[in-house]
Amino acid sequence: MTRLNPRHTLLALALCLTAPWAHAHGDEVHDSPSPAPVAAPSAPRNPAAASLALRPQRLPDGRVWLDKASQRQLGIRTQLSMLGEHRPSVELNGHVVMDPNAGGRVQASLSGALEAGPDGLPSAGQRVRQGQLLAYLRPSLSAGERASQQAELAELHIKAAQAARQLARLESLRETVAARDIDAQRAEAASLRQRAAALAAAGGRLALRAPASGVLSQANALNGQQVEAGALLFEVVDPQKLRVEALAHDPAMAQQLGRASLPGSATPWQLVGSATAFRDGALPLLFAPQGRQDVPLALGQSVKLRVAYGAPVSGVALPAASVQRNSANQPVVWLHDSAELFRPWPVQIAPLNGQDVLVRDLPAGRRVVSAGAALLNQIR
Repeated sequence: MTRLNPRHTLLALALCLTAPWAHAHGDEVHDSPSPAPVAAPSAPRNPAAASLALRPQRLPDGRVWLDKASQRQLGIRTQLSMLGEHRPSVELNGHVVMDPNAGGRVQASLSGALEAGPDGLPSAGQRVRQGQLLAYLRPSLSAGERASQQAELAELHIKAAQAARQLARLESLRETVAARDIDAQRAEAASLRQRAAALAAAGGRLALRAPASGVLSQANALNGQQVEAGALLFEVVDPQKLRVEALAHDPAMAQQLGRASLPGSATPWQLVGSATAFRDGALPLLFAPQGRQDVPLALGQSVKLRVAYGAPVSGVALPAASVQRNSANQPVVWLHDSAELFRPWPVQIAPLNGQDVLVRDLPAGRRVVSAGAALLNQIR
């Protein structure tokens, strides 16, 4: 039988007594110090990369980082750069005029009083037909003029009656009278009747009729109104056949003009003629619509006409608002490099029309900021 060593027995007993304390956990107080905490991951060493997660910012290389939410708030919109041939245009001042073949005016041929027809006097804005009775004009005659007219008319009636009796007598003697004498007497009798009818009509009222079909743009007639000779009473226009008269200060411009357009209208306008004499220091140019007008126009209305001018040039057409200025005052556009990165791109610009500019030195097929470029350019 093996004899135990007293030292080994005491050591085993000590281990048994201390083992539960060695595995203590929970909220008990430990005599030994706590272990050191694990260090958090270090931040990225690149400051530009660290700022991406914070706010929109311009990077050291000039690009701008802008998250998608901020892009929607700023209204950022892009479009593809398409290289093509574009014709520049100029803006001309003009006003709406009447087509002389689709309207007309009714004026008083002599002084007199206006009288309404069976349907009354028409008003402005009313549609009329060509030849429609608009009003009557009764000439104004003094007492002496009226007496003289009546005396002349009575004399013509007497002469016409005598000529008719003479014609009847000659026709009864047809066998003994030459045919040429009968024909001469017949012509004289007809002439006297026509003169009497014309004089009677001159003393009566004159019918005023519409010169063309259309809408009355002016109606300056009242029942019983006294008007002077030449007074404008009615004006008839066709709203779908109006024209625009524009003014140019360069006589050579008329030879280089193309199609024109009005703001807010898709109807093209074509140059139909240009004057050869200056009027108030400008040359009148006349444009007519090529198709049905899609915007309402009024006679005499002032308009801005955008007209193609000069030879076509190559480049990319972009909205004028897409071109901004950098710190060196150079024109730039913003390219959409990736989902949240934008790059400034220096370009050369030329005026194209009132809304767009022609951009050169811009590669085709790139995404260009077309809306919100001014706000994007302000990010620092």
